[in-house]
Amino acid sequence: MGLTGIVVEATIRLKRVETSYFLVDTERTPDLASLLDRLSSGDDAYPYSVAWFDTATTGASLGRSVITRGRSALLSDLDPSLQARALDFAAPQRGRVPVDLPLSMVNRWTARAFNALWYAKAPQQRIGEVQDITQFFHPLDIIGDWNRLYGPHGFCQYQFVVPETAREAFTLAVEQIAASGHISSLNVLKRFGDASPAPMSFPMPGWTLAVDLPVKAGLSELLSRLDALVAEAGGRIYLAKDSRASSETIHQMYPRLAELAVHPSTGRSRRIVPF
Repeated sequence: MGLTGIVVEATIRLKRVETSYFLVDTERTPDLASLLDRLSSGDDAYPYSVAWFDTATTGASLGRSVITRGRSALLSDLDPSLQARALDFAAPQRGRVPVDLPLSMVNRWTARAFNALWYAKAPQQRIGEVQDITQFFHPLDIIGDWNRLYGPHGFCQYQFVVPETAREAFTLAVEQIAASGHISSLNVLKRFGDASPAPMSFPMPGWTLAVDLPVKAGLSELLSRLDALVAEAGGRIYLAKDSRASSETIHQMYPRLAELAVHPSTGRSRRIVPF
């Protein structure tokens, strides 16, 4: 984000794996409350966990979800046909949006249809499915140039995190998005673990939500209301995805911002921060 100056040296810790595949467990939940309950009770057994959920379908089905959780597959987990290329990194595409569209294809009707299909195609429960790295980490990229579906004005990805104790605020944020008329067909929920000691680090133990909202009139007002809700709950927005939050809001969400201030005499700031 340009907040740490020029990085001249970095030490990066990598995770050793035997394959580029994952063993994935999938399950569905009928609503938002069930989703939060399930993530609270089952996430700790998995290194990786994410949930897609529905905000286009309101009422009792608001927040119905597909949870996918998994771990890196060992060589012995793969069929012989995959073992010979166990470390291949492939990003297969099953199609692409070929042209820039004159208007957005994301609206209440298409979002409801997409969400219904995504939910229906997922198994009620499936254990130990082998998926490649694109299927598991980047399923949307199976369709190339998918962003063209949002039309000439594009979309805004809004992401926030609130503490685990702020479940009520998280639920209220989802309800406000669903009732706003600003449709997000792609909603990704994750449960964060321990925070980083870095002063501008985004994650904290709690719930993080990312939504893709088509740019149209009234969106800025909705996001400002969500900013206030998130800040009041002790949460914060993801600055790497933001270009519109006020200075006051950012200082409220990131109280350690002053630690990165430039020294008035030297014009330089130096920090050694573990990531």
